[in-house]
Amino acid sequence: MSCTLYLNFPPNVLRGARENISRRYPGATVLAPEVHEEMYEFASMFGRKEVPSLTVTAYPQILHHLGALSRAGRMAVLPSGLPPLRKELAALDMAPPLREFCIVAVVPGIIGVSAGLKSAIRDWADLCSPDFPGLVGCPPKNTPLPYLAANILRRVVGERAENLLARLDTASNPIDINKRLARNELSAALLIPAFTRTFRGGDGKMVWPASGALAIPMLACLSASAPPEASEVLAYILSEEFQQAISHDGLLVPVRESVPGFEELEANQWNMHWAGWDCLEEVGTEMLNSPPPKAA
Repeated sequence: MSCTLYLNFPPNVLRGARENISRRYPGATVLAPEVHEEMYEFASMFGRKEVPSLTVTAYPQILHHLGALSRAGRMAVLPSGLPPLRKELAALDMAPPLREFCIVAVVPGIIGVSAGLKSAIRDWADLCSPDFPGLVGCPPKNTPLPYLAANILRRVVGERAENLLARLDTASNPIDINKRLARNELSAALLIPAFTRTFRGGDGKMVWPASGALAIPMLACLSASAPPEASEVLAYILSEEFQQAISHDGLLVPVRESVPGFEELEANQWNMHWAGWDCLEEVGTEMLNSPPPKAA
């Protein structure tokens, strides 16, 4: 029985993850998309074809499909013995509602600020001021972040979120957003820590929002026909070794209790905002109904 692994980790984690897993499990076929359009389409079409043995993704469209696929007997209940969700995430009520998937990491959505911006930015509400100057960058609409940010910020700051959404610039990928911040072409941006810790060709800074970074879970699930090797890979992804790598090197939030967070996460006392599984499923449905723009 073949073992197919679909690993949709962020690019700063993907290369190391693919190499480590391919070396440890040479019999497995590793599918690791690098183009956002492919990631979007996979999550939107999840289950239309054969489900991979193990799927890891942060694209929330997958939630729309998991329930029906589980009821149809196409997904497996995850094996017992996997480490429990760490207490900081459990306290946010992030425990998955279905036994057919788990969280393997959390991607924190935070704020990047240009050095040329004179206004003090401490929280999401500061970006929603009608007087905020300039554009706010955000990854394109073939990624989850613009949809999640719109949904969550409307819940958090109400109508004021429309001021931010009206000036949201989704024309660039995260690396180019980093460069545009450094050149003062953008005043601020919604990004992840890997793209705001350092800036290319200029200066900027990372701001951890006072009300919390947006918590975006990376989900993992097994097909009903998955061979034992797929469960072993999932256990490895949840191991201390792998979780330390994605925390220290990838600047993702580890889900294993014994693994410390990366520097900025610890400095901000694991302050994150989780909007709930209903919100994530709502965003996934919106993405299903909103075909992404084609890449230029």
